[in-house]
Amino acid sequence: MSIPTAMALFASRECRGIARSLANTKDRHAGIHAARKGLRRLKSLLRLGSEVFGDALVEIEARIGKLATGLSPLRDAHVAVTLATHLGGPRPSAGWAEAILVLEHRRDGRLVEALHKDPRFLKRRHAMRDLCDLIERLPWRLVKRGVVEAALDAGQRRVASAQKRVRKGATPANLHRWRRRARRMRMQLQYWKRVLSATHKTAHHRAKQDKAATHAMAKLSDALGAKQDLRALRVQLRAIRKPGLTTPLVEQIADELKKFRKV
Repeated sequence: MSIPTAMALFASRECRGIARSLANTKDRHAGIHAARKGLRRLKSLLRLGSEVFGDALVEIEARIGKLATGLSPLRDAHVAVTLATHLGGPRPSAGWAEAILVLEHRRDGRLVEALHKDPRFLKRRHAMRDLCDLIERLPWRLVKRGVVEAALDAGQRRVASAQKRVRKGATPANLHRWRRRARRMRMQLQYWKRVLSATHKTAHHRAKQDKAATHAMAKLSDALGAKQDLRALRVQLRAIRKPGLTTPLVEQIADELKKFRKV
């Protein structure tokens, strides 16, 4: 199997996986979460061929963005419940127990509303099918090794640039940019490893460099992701507007955030 063929195959598999996640009726929340992650992975994979895909990628990314944006509030509400349940522990305090109930009600309400507007997510599933058709027609034959490695090198430079911005000013926008680029870089390196394995090729001189970068990006994106989820949960707790209830919970989140001061 050639590198272009492997790249196209992985993109096709990702498309099918996203479609299955959107059709998951047994656990809608898990399906939404998986679909969002799949869309991020798909976008990161496509970016490896951006040099040869040209303008065709602009429309595809716009469609991916529209699907992802529509799922984001649903995913964020579910993550808030999951994180609150984790922080509350096996025996949550009365404060956490009440807050979790409120967050669950909010999450489930958003899902009901979304399914009312898009029953069975059929519109989203049809949009995904059309998107897969566009991706299949991309000039995958041009995605040679040099194209991918050049994209990886450019991605690592963008991560370094985003990190410098954070050092100058750790604003939410700069932190989000750094996290997004680190996460994309992590996914791309993981995909490249899978492509090389599938095509029985070696990383040559890049082997140690890519392995170290993958580990660093995984550690960084996980830490930045945890930090962002904690901050998002804090916002949602404050929105409950019961200071007597949420103040101790917000303080606990502040303690959790201290673990990520070096990030």
